[in-house]
Amino acid sequence: MSTKNKNTINFNFDISAYRLLGRELITDRITALFEIVKNSYDANADNVTISFENLIPYSNTNSKIIIKDDGIGMSLRDLKNKWMVIGTSDKRRERTSPSPYNRKVVGKKGIGRFAVDLLGSKLTLKTKQEGSDKWIYLETDWSKYVEIENQQLLLPFEDKKDYFTDIENKYWFEDAKKEEYGTTLKIERIQEWTNYDIERSYNELTKLVSPNFKIPPRYPFNIKIKSPFENFIDVKIKPNDVKEQSTISIELSYDEKSNTQQVIRNNNGVLEKINVPKKSFGLVDFTFHYFDLKAKKNIKKNSTADIDGIKIYRDGIITTPFAEYEDKVTKQKDIIGIDKRRYSGFFDKISSRDLLGFVELKDEKNPDIIEATNRQGFIENNEWRDLKVFIIEQIEQVELSFKDQRNKASEKTKSELGNANNSLKNLKTLVSNIKKEASPVVKEQLKTVQIELGKLQGTVSKSIKDYVRLEEETKQKENLYSSLVSLQTYAAMFSHMTKHTIGHVIRQAEYFSKYYPDTSKDSRFMSISGNIFEEFITLRDGVDFMLKYAKSDTDVEEIDLKDLLEILFNKIYKDVFFQEKIKIQLDIKKSIILNYNRKAIEDVFDNLISNSIKALKHEENKKIKCSSEIQKDKLIIYFSDNGIGINEEDKYKIFDIFFTKTFDDGGSGLGLYMVKTRIESMKGDIELIDNEFKPTGATFKIELPFKK
Repeated sequence: MSTKNKNTINFNFDISAYRLLGRELITDRITALFEIVKNSYDANADNVTISFENLIPYSNTNSKIIIKDDGIGMSLRDLKNKWMVIGTSDKRRERTSPSPYNRKVVGKKGIGRFAVDLLGSKLTLKTKQEGSDKWIYLETDWSKYVEIENQQLLLPFEDKKDYFTDIENKYWFEDAKKEEYGTTLKIERIQEWTNYDIERSYNELTKLVSPNFKIPPRYPFNIKIKSPFENFIDVKIKPNDVKEQSTISIELSYDEKSNTQQVIRNNNGVLEKINVPKKSFGLVDFTFHYFDLKAKKNIKKNSTADIDGIKIYRDGIITTPFAEYEDKVTKQKDIIGIDKRRYSGFFDKISSRDLLGFVELKDEKNPDIIEATNRQGFIENNEWRDLKVFIIEQIEQVELSFKDQRNKASEKTKSELGNANNSLKNLKTLVSNIKKEASPVVKEQLKTVQIELGKLQGTVSKSIKDYVRLEEETKQKENLYSSLVSLQTYAAMFSHMTKHTIGHVIRQAEYFSKYYPDTSKDSRFMSISGNIFEEFITLRDGVDFMLKYAKSDTDVEEIDLKDLLEILFNKIYKDVFFQEKIKIQLDIKKSIILNYNRKAIEDVFDNLISNSIKALKHEENKKIKCSSEIQKDKLIIYFSDNGIGINEEDKYKIFDIFFTKTFDDGGSGLGLYMVKTRIESMKGDIELIDNEFKPTGATFKIELPFKK
């Protein structure tokens, strides 16, 4: 007789769950403090005090952290059904705290209390609701869990063992005054806390509440730190408001009626606000401040505030402390991707050390931006990716405005220098004319004037030449950096190609070694010899292509476009196309000679191919097509793929420097900018047109003057 549906088995938690949900999930002490303080916020506390006691000397075994709030407290039922339940759903059910505060609760996961384990190995919780005449005490000794886990590791796996939920935690009651209420956590056996650690805790806790979020004065949320250190004996946490000291401040909002989001656009050096349709992540407020070197020096001198990038808040409270703190900037995590953009320091890119910003999410408007359980980032979904792109795009518009402003200033300076030079010439002519009719005494004086004018004109002329040379050197550096971006992409592909080529040669050489000189296999030997020859020709072409980066980008030569593209498509990228299952259609029928710099043309098509490979990443029937036609004295090249295509709202900015949708894949935002710059230097043009592989993909039309 079948026993289907009659037998059951339950999940259990191994004893190690205490550390998996605690110290191994939340690995930073400041993050742990955040979690506990956020619980106080959810409990309608007006005041939270974090006391660090007996820290000096550092070897003191009686050191402790006491976190006390005046929130609503817990009943025994709350303690059993909420605090002691892993992943409890009470805050997911009730998204606001009890009236009259009605705060949007920030704890949803139901595991934040395990952060206590990271602060100390023993917890004594004391809690009480208003009107009750008893304090409830709960003791959790994490060292007991450690001891049991170590003992269990010595037992045979099959032996019966206590599970995490079998471990008993002692609780008791003590008398209290009915008007008393709140929760106190006493954490003992803590790690060493120095003055620096307390200062860091203070600085990070200043970011807990967004400076743009107005907490009702009747229901405040105050945080105090007490410690034995001089600067933190008894201090109240105050948000650092440094926006008045910023160089530029941008405030973006939204319109619920029209369902539109404000964004900024650079218009010839001027930043303008426009409205665009709501993004996938919903509507947000976004405020950010840029600080130039002078502003940062001023803040460092007069404030303890950190200029440390963009923070994301939900209903006024920070969503995550954004990963473990690192003193060294190079080690800090960059979850938004501001500093991940390749060659972040080149072309005066703005970094997170130049910005202080606040993205304001709302629970009901942005439900798909979901904090990771470890509080170190967000769930990697389309909405989060689009929010990152949105943030980066606003920063890039500021970068573009700076670039345009610098170009304007440069042109103005050159013009003023030129005008000054002309004025000096005219003045010398005027003095010369006056000198002809002047008295001998005046002539002698005018002669001195002429000499000084000559010196001044020479200085101005030299300044003009120096300025032009500086511009040329800057342009050469930009070309170098652009080539480095192409080189990095190509080098990865070349490494892959080399590995495959060597692998093919080794396997075929092994056949030779094993069977030669067996005359019965001569035909096979001939075939293998031909294959090895072809493999080395491919490798040689790859090396030649790599060596182009050692050549000048100003040398001009006659180039057969068809030969160049056939080498790129059929040799250089052959293995990549095969591995990615990309079908290639190369339709360059006539032998067309271009009189240009070879490296510049190769850069153009190298970047277009690289972009197409990224765009085809998630497609099944992958295609890349390159074709050409001749129109009078112009060569028209069409470059197409059937990848993800380009959003309508992005079409106007795809050639902007730093614009990229692929920074997570190593995109630099320089590829299409460089393509356009290279083509324009050839007196040509490139534009995005209707795609020939509709409904998806992209087609670029390139126009180049040429000779047959």
